[in-house]
Amino acid sequence: MPYVEYDETQAVCPHCGAAFRSPEILEEHLRDSHGGPGGGPPAERPKRVTCSVCGSHLSSVSALQRHNREAHMA
Repeated sequence: MPYVEYDETQAVCPHCGAAFRSPEILEEHLRDSHGGPGGGPPAERPKRVTCSVCGSHLSSVSALQRHNREAHMA
């Protein structure tokens, strides 16, 4: 998980304590990691996406976009 400065934290996951810069990012985390907006155990594991460049498996489209920016930008 990326490091978030304390003063940048606007939302904290009630399940695992992860800190996020916005409530929208927290909602995405809850959906991807805890099974939905309300959290709790997921009914089934979220679909993973695969990077077409290196074959890495990531948890969400936004994680794939971040991976592509960080790993494959020239």
